Amino acid sequence: MKQTARALSVVAMLSLAACSASTEAGSGATTGASPSSAPSTGNTEPASPASDDGATVKPGPISLAVKTTTFKGTQAQIVTLNGWTAYRFEGDAHKPSEVRCLYDCLETWPAALTDGSPIQATGIDRSLVGTVKRKDGLVQVTLGGWPLYRFKQDKSATDTKGEGVGGNWSVIRPDSKPVIKKS
Repeated sequence: MKQTARALSVVAMLSLAACSASTEAGSGATTGASPSSAPSTGNTEPASPASDDGATVKPGPISLAVKTTTFKGTQAQIVTLNGWTAYRFEGDAHKPSEVRCLYDCLETWPAALTDGSPIQATGIDRSLVGTVKRKDGLVQVTLGGWPLYRFKQDKSATDTKGEGVGGNWSVIRPDSKPVIKKS
């Protein structure tokens, strides 16, 4: 019994480490939108960043778009998810798609859950946009096979604070690659 409890403890710690939220992650300034502009909202996003508790994300309409931003001192094109910076988890699989950010991880990294309505994609190759059915039965939007997420600590639509968190999270480009390649 003690070994089972110890094993579960180790698994839980590893899951949290992989999905951990660190306030040391950097942020970028957007050149394409003003910080006061509100992101478009659907059921998957809060009316304002301050009301986001991250744990109450429900499936809804999804809109993906490309935004040019200054990221770590360099101009880059990134994908937005209902107006917010979109992320991919390097621990997920993309060929075929498999969601590995589950349970507590989703409290910090709300998933892009679709309600089945058409996914809007502006400036993104439609052949890269898809979905994956998760173990919990919900359907998550993918880009290039990578399941998409938001970062709970992004408090404005221009934030990119989740980049590099735990060495496992990446702001995603329109071609589904990370803006900053992880080693």
